[in-house]
Amino acid sequence: MRTLSVALLLLVGLTPAFAGDPVAEIQKKDRDLQDYLKKNKGTLTRVQQDSLKHLINGIFDFPELGKRSLGKNWAPLSKVQQDSFVAVFKRMVENTSVKRLENYRSDSARYTVSGSGEKTIVKGIVWSKGKSSKVEYKLLQVDGRWKAWDLVMDDLSTLKNYREQFQTIINKDKFEGLMSRLRKNAGN
Repeated sequence: MRTLSVALLLLVGLTPAFAGDPVAEIQKKDRDLQDYLKKNKGTLTRVQQDSLKHLINGIFDFPELGKRSLGKNWAPLSKVQQDSFVAVFKRMVENTSVKRLENYRSDSARYTVSGSGEKTIVKGIVWSKGKSSKVEYKLLQVDGRWKAWDLVMDDLSTLKNYREQFQTIINKDKFEGLMSRLRKNAGN
């Protein structure tokens, strides 16, 4: 779980500035994130955490990640249930990612891109304190911006992790049980 959170942190800076080149976008925003974290050492204030939540908000295509995370459980839901799920899921991801952001530091990173369109994957190697980690960003363009629908860190997929957890909870406690847990983890 720690490696997934580190990868989530690398995505924090994705913005539309370099929508044509996902590698340049990730590299620039990773540097911006490192500068921000160096400037704001220690525990982040509530305002700083809110700023990071805003950055995280632009990273993922939450409707796509939510749909894929629920898999076969998505289609039977009403539009209201789908929208409610995406909103709570987004808050949960933002809150857990911000908590882990405070500990993230990277020494350097190297990225390459493969595929195009909905098959765009940016692969990277990130070094921190002499250790390397592999990261893959599975991206698609939404309204001219790169959005992540999955993040794989050292062979651990964010999407697969959520899908497995959500399916287990739904099998036991139905969709409402999942929503209850997500609301709790989202701070609601």
